[in-house]
Amino acid sequence: MWRLFQNQFLFYWHIIRIRLIFWLIFMNLAIITLTFHIADNPHISVINLFFDGTSYAMVETHHVVLPVLWFVYFFAPLLISLNSFKQLWQARTMHLRGLQIPPRQFANVNLLLLGFITTTYCASTMTSMFLASIATSRAGLSTTPGTFSELLCLTWLGVFTLLLVQAIGNRFNPPLALIVPATILIATAYTENRFNPFSFLMLNRLPTIGTWNAILISLGIVLAMTLGYVIIDRNIKLA
Repeated sequence: MWRLFQNQFLFYWHIIRIRLIFWLIFMNLAIITLTFHIADNPHISVINLFFDGTSYAMVETHHVVLPVLWFVYFFAPLLISLNSFKQLWQARTMHLRGLQIPPRQFANVNLLLLGFITTTYCASTMTSMFLASIATSRAGLSTTPGTFSELLCLTWLGVFTLLLVQAIGNRFNPPLALIVPATILIATAYTENRFNPFSFLMLNRLPTIGTWNAILISLGIVLAMTLGYVIIDRNIKLA
């Protein structure tokens, strides 16, 4: 499988590189700009701007405004990925069949490629936020998770889950592969469903039972969706 990953990665990088670089630059510039914008406000950090989201109290009183920065942060990776796996399959199918690589390995490699996008995106943007917060002496300001690493874990799991939703959707209807994740994010912001795991992506909604419980629940959902993706990928071929 490692040989297939190396083989596929170069072509995958060729497909997504412009979108990935653009969104990394865009998000990091936004973080820097916002950091300067709030420099004189000692009561907020750039982390809060992106991840506070909407509270259950705001939803109950019908005073909800879509948290644009939160939405953009989690939707941007979907614009990086788009239908890249279909493009990759169409470009490489004849070559891979010639190598007689077992089809079951394709799904595993696709998951590694999704992990690459998730890790690159989260590592770059979250590092920028952390450094910006350190520079303004607000690293822990109003961040409900006990540590920055917990926030990073939740963010990584959230981005990876949305990319899995998109990857599964691309197997059936590519336009819906963007619409469904966007709908999930918007519905999360405007509803108070406490069983919605995407609520864990908002600092204002983290459960009182503890951040690590939220991480474990999110991890369980990721594992279940990963299994679902593997099953679907092995039984449905791209056109």
